[in-house]
Amino acid sequence: MERYSFTKGAIFCIMASVGLAGNSIILISLLSSKYYEHKSAPTEMILIYTGLANLFMILSRGVPHSLFVYGIRNLFNDAGCKVIIYVSRVSRAMTICLTCFLSCFQCSTIASSRWKWAYIKVYMQTCLVRIMVGLLVMNMAACIAAPYLSVPLNNSTEHKYTFNLGYCLVIFPDNISFQVNGFALFVRDLFFVVLMSVSSAYILLILYKHKKMVRNIKNSVQNQQTAEGQAAKTVVTLVSLYVFFFGIDNSIWFYQIASGLVHPVVSDVRFFFSVCYSSVFPIVIILLNKKVRNKLKCTRQVQHALLQTVSNISKDVS
Repeated sequence: MERYSFTKGAIFCIMASVGLAGNSIILISLLSSKYYEHKSAPTEMILIYTGLANLFMILSRGVPHSLFVYGIRNLFNDAGCKVIIYVSRVSRAMTICLTCFLSCFQCSTIASSRWKWAYIKVYMQTCLVRIMVGLLVMNMAACIAAPYLSVPLNNSTEHKYTFNLGYCLVIFPDNISFQVNGFALFVRDLFFVVLMSVSSAYILLILYKHKKMVRNIKNSVQNQQTAEGQAAKTVVTLVSLYVFFFGIDNSIWFYQIASGLVHPVVSDVRFFFSVCYSSVFPIVIILLNKKVRNKLKCTRQVQHALLQTVSNISKDVS
């Protein structure tokens, strides 16, 4: 069991580190571009908010779990547990909603030749901030029950319907509340997963049609469609990863609420897959987003120039 705990701790520590560093890089790169260029594309704004949601999820879920596994107990008191569980639930919900919103927005962007899609695209661009604020308010209201059910580990009692997160416990009073809460979250996640899957499938269909027509398109239009196609491929990749990771997460969640059994090892596996997306998200963006790559390349060049300057000054002094 000690080997299992050490391995689990190492895995979660690596994931938390990658997630914190990666999402911070995404936020700094996109926010700096917005500051210096005085503008930001709608997809970049959605990526910024998604990276922020991922960062909060890593901080409220990945980091506390990693610290607990390595023996740091009693991290939170009663109020701390209520806050950290609430932030974790809301950030997880925002991650799925923003990924779904990103896929729907990209779908409307590349399919905007039809007037209905053009209207949806204009509406999404005009009401971008209001939509994301609406999603935040909706998820904050939907997760309001989480704080009332959360208690610190030192207040643990033998109870059948308990999710042990290590650093905190989520205790349901009875089987009815346990299953109602579980199935409600499952249905919510399933709705957004289906919606983003349909949007991604439609994106792939449009890209396939564009590929067959590309020989008859002028170079300028072709370059525009190539940029849109690259952005669409990024969205499809993110959705595919989300469906994979959270599909496993929700399958385990469904099994737990249906059977009423909350085995610690099974919970660890579910916890792992629930954090995976937040850690992998920045890697995908860094690899596929040209603006972020250029920002990182410029940063490396500036660092190299500064090191070279310092080195020259040192030689001159010596």
